[in-house]
Amino acid sequence: MSKINPLSVVISTREINQDYIKHVSKMFSHPKTEVIVYQNNEEFSLPQLYNKGLLESKNEIVVFMHDDLIIETPNLTPKILRLFEDNSEYGIIGVAGTNNLINGMWWQDRESMQGQVSHEHQGKRHTNKYSNTFGENLKEVVVIDGLFMCVHKGRIKHNFNEEFQGFHFYDLPICLENYLDGVKIGVTTKIKLVHKSIGVVNKKWEKNKLLFEALYEKKLPIRI
Repeated sequence: MSKINPLSVVISTREINQDYIKHVSKMFSHPKTEVIVYQNNEEFSLPQLYNKGLLESKNEIVVFMHDDLIIETPNLTPKILRLFEDNSEYGIIGVAGTNNLINGMWWQDRESMQGQVSHEHQGKRHTNKYSNTFGENLKEVVVIDGLFMCVHKGRIKHNFNEEFQGFHFYDLPICLENYLDGVKIGVTTKIKLVHKSIGVVNKKWEKNKLLFEALYEKKLPIRI
């Protein structure tokens, strides 16, 4: 890679935390990394806010991440740029996903899950090893989990689907719609993260799950 260009990072949060912004900037390492933090107390759905991030970000590659992630891999910018440079058919890259999407619960088929993510809950930390590591390679999947999404704006054919309200199902529709139109979706194990929360399934999630399955029922299940 002859030249390291910056990328953009987009975060939605209820309260802006300058210490966390410093952590993100430090771990991405490039001095011109653009960190866009939107304070959002449910004024916008996550698809709406992420589309705003796609529009307002200056760089071609945008990383969408939760505001409760501890980044453990340093010097992220060249690592992410290298993944896209070496894998020119890929438009979306994450750290966890599946190559067998049965329904709106992407983790339904445990054997088809890919990637590794650590979680911290009630003072205890554990790593979910959904698969083995891939080294420098990507593992092709149908969809990724949205806790950490790297998006190449020049390669995707669909943005986030704003039919989905709230903070659930912002990730699966954009992945599935792009995958069906020939954009490759990948998982990397080069990026180590700790998620300081666990996924919560509630009534809003159930509502969006039903919408997802209604919109894409003719496409599901889909397996690589």
